[in-house]
Amino acid sequence: MASFRDGPLTMKLQYCRKKGNLLFFRRRVPLDLREQLGKDYFVASLGTADPREALPLIRAWLKKTDKEWGELRSPTRAGTLQRARQLLAEYGVDPVAPAEGPLWAFEDVLAETQGDRDVLPEPHRTALQVLQGVREFTLEDAIDEYVAARPGDATRAERALRYLKSYLGGDRDIRKLRRVDVNGFVQHLLGQDMSTTTVQRYLTPLKAAFGRAIRENELKCENVFARVEIPQMGKDKVDREVFTLDQYRALDAALNAHPQDTLRSILLVVSETGARLAEIVGLAKADLKLDATPPHIALKPHPWRPLKTPGSTRKIPLTDRARDSLRAAKERTSDHVHLYPQYSTAEGTRTDSVSAALVKWVRTREGLKDTRLGNHSLRHGMKDLLRSIKCPAEAADQIIGHATPGMGANYGEGYPLEMLYAWIIAANAKKTP
Repeated sequence: MASFRDGPLTMKLQYCRKKGNLLFFRRRVPLDLREQLGKDYFVASLGTADPREALPLIRAWLKKTDKEWGELRSPTRAGTLQRARQLLAEYGVDPVAPAEGPLWAFEDVLAETQGDRDVLPEPHRTALQVLQGVREFTLEDAIDEYVAARPGDATRAERALRYLKSYLGGDRDIRKLRRVDVNGFVQHLLGQDMSTTTVQRYLTPLKAAFGRAIRENELKCENVFARVEIPQMGKDKVDREVFTLDQYRALDAALNAHPQDTLRSILLVVSETGARLAEIVGLAKADLKLDATPPHIALKPHPWRPLKTPGSTRKIPLTDRARDSLRAAKERTSDHVHLYPQYSTAEGTRTDSVSAALVKWVRTREGLKDTRLGNHSLRHGMKDLLRSIKCPAEAADQIIGHATPGMGANYGEGYPLEMLYAWIIAANAKKTP
């Protein structure tokens, strides 16, 4: 544990050691894993000498080591496969083309490892299955690897997997899945009264997970989720309602009458900025520039919450009301990284839960009952508010993170933040009676 002076106070950082001018994360390896890992301590440089910068990094390393050590104690199929491949690589054997490597070296290791036992231990057993070509690569394997690479997509990907496994009657090797299975799955979802756009949302992570699994594991099969046709796609679309000025005023009255909490803070900021719900739910405290001139959010992707498009990385100007709400949210939590830790953690964001709770709340407020207004309606409403004050379309797109059509939009740095701030203030002023 390292100690640091901060004026009259002394700070102590657990799992931290100072060496030279840098701080290092240092954690004792559990006794049951020391032989497996070949060391008593795990050490990693934090790349800083500032204890305040080190604290969130220490938390991140704690989560990472917890996850890796948990995997060693109770390995998932994807984790076991990864360890098996690493084992093969240590002996110069390519799991994709084993005949080209020194198989005799690995066979000797297998003989020594098995000894008098009837069953090989892991990961040797999986490594042998890989070499023999009998190791299945299942739907769960594909989703596990995809979620590990894209934790922000975990909720939707895992829900899509549950639907698919339910339809198929269980897990299956992805190399044995056929196009007829996928087309049947689409019909099955449509038969559950899902809209065509909802079905497409569930197919998207499956397509991405299959593509990644085939590419990264060099599987010799096609992505059966590529270019899937959904019958009558988009023809069942119901136009989304957009907030009118009277409905904005009803929403503001409801927000003013309700004590500020996490959900109401998120809703207020979405209403005042036109940002996507996930963008606000996944904010880090470091994204907030509340004392800048003008105050704004420096929105960027995070491991727990990617952004929808490259153009979504932007600076979002804040009204006084949105700034004060964000400041209060920042002061309400002791989490050093996440602004809304109830719904955003290192593992991902629970945007769907926030959306469901807010939609239910909004549609039960006076002046908003019996509507189909939702969180995304606020983005469309902000676009209308910006149009009403004659804000240029490119500037409006820059504020709410829409792609502006045309080649010219790709040149230059866009409108200055001060101009965007003036437009967002004027747009929100339209809501005032």
